[in-house]
Amino acid sequence: MFRLARSIMRPLHKQYQSASGSQAFYMQHSSYHSLFINPPVHEVPELTTQRITEIFAADIGQAKEYSAEGLKVTAERREALMKLLPAADEQLPPRTMKDSFVTAIVPLKSQPEIRERYVNADGRVRIGRLLEDMDVFAVFCCFKHILNPKSVGHKNPYSVVTALVDSIYITNDMIKNSEDVRLSGHVTYAGKSSMEVCIVVDQKDDQGVYQKRFDAVFLMVARDPMNRGSARINPLLAETPEEQEFLKMGAARQKIRREQEEENIFKKPPNEEERKIIHDRFIERMNQTSNAIPVNSKKMKDSVLKTVLICQPQYRNRYNKIFGGFLMRMAYELAFTNTLIYGKKRPRILNIDDIKFQLPVEIGSILRLRSHIGYVEGDFVHSVVIAEIVNPKTGEIRKSNEFHVSFLIPREAGEEPVPNLEFETYEEAIYYLDSRRHFKKMMEDFGDVVGNIGK
Repeated sequence: MFRLARSIMRPLHKQYQSASGSQAFYMQHSSYHSLFINPPVHEVPELTTQRITEIFAADIGQAKEYSAEGLKVTAERREALMKLLPAADEQLPPRTMKDSFVTAIVPLKSQPEIRERYVNADGRVRIGRLLEDMDVFAVFCCFKHILNPKSVGHKNPYSVVTALVDSIYITNDMIKNSEDVRLSGHVTYAGKSSMEVCIVVDQKDDQGVYQKRFDAVFLMVARDPMNRGSARINPLLAETPEEQEFLKMGAARQKIRREQEEENIFKKPPNEEERKIIHDRFIERMNQTSNAIPVNSKKMKDSVLKTVLICQPQYRNRYNKIFGGFLMRMAYELAFTNTLIYGKKRPRILNIDDIKFQLPVEIGSILRLRSHIGYVEGDFVHSVVIAEIVNPKTGEIRKSNEFHVSFLIPREAGEEPVPNLEFETYEEAIYYLDSRRHFKKMMEDFGDVVGNIGK
């Protein structure tokens, strides 16, 4: 892949520039996940997202036709690659951020057939389609980071999967369907087998100047060819003091993730402030003179929206599992639809965070997506989507994914306010508090700019 990729990309010294000019801002906003390497200001990349898919097929090998024989051939070929994995860390040379830097476009402007797939009912770009592209793009950045001398001249033995989407902050969701969308990113942290990838999505405005649309952080994991266990990856090296400081931020985010997981409300009881919220709501209900909910309120149980689908081979990845980007698109569009119904007006997406990929989804699985409104504050609505795998024979249900999406309901003067959200059971209270934590984290990270979406 590295040979193919280099043949279609400009020399690195022309392709990227350091983002040290934005370091002061980054230091003040440690959660604002800008890239250390910025793409050229005016240059349109030659690499396209479609070409990235072709490079994957050439370097990793496209899965054979979905049939008993095709699955057998794919498994045999992947199994044969196990011997190409490095046996020790010392066999992997250090890499730098510029080694994994990639910039590519979704060619909407020049290719009508692609534009048709991306257009939404408002004539703009479907956010869910871009989520699919970002997932593939994050994997591509990881493969650019990985350099395994043992596999030179052979198919790449690595599998790279998405473990977590830490956050996707949206500065403007009104993306034109008539202009190319640019993706840029690189690895910003590397552990033993995990990699953090930061991605910026931008698009030219009417004056031809690139304006940021998304700022995202993906956590990826390198696995062996059969996706049975983790695989060693190259260490990430800082070449300058500025790079060293930047990489420390990636390590700090990794530490914060672990701490947040330890404090997960589904593992530990609510804190004192949260317990008071539950108790105050209980007292309010005790003092009600009737069972009717307060004016301009909705019950959480009445905010549920579901969809069920059978996972077809069309949506498989190269390891014959359901593609994570497809799950992201389906979950986002369900969250959007549910919020639209709840707020009675087209919502503006602000943030997607903490997308957890807990179990792989097999081809042929029955996948149930369940969305509910988790938290409401003023015009802000936080929607949760839980993906579950249903076993039709045993009735067993296993959670595979969880998605958190925050929206803003834009209201004009005189329009009715967004309904308040009422929880009734302790289970609903826990979901409410969990959503509240996600919303508060977003406001803590981006609250000074979150109300300026699209401006």
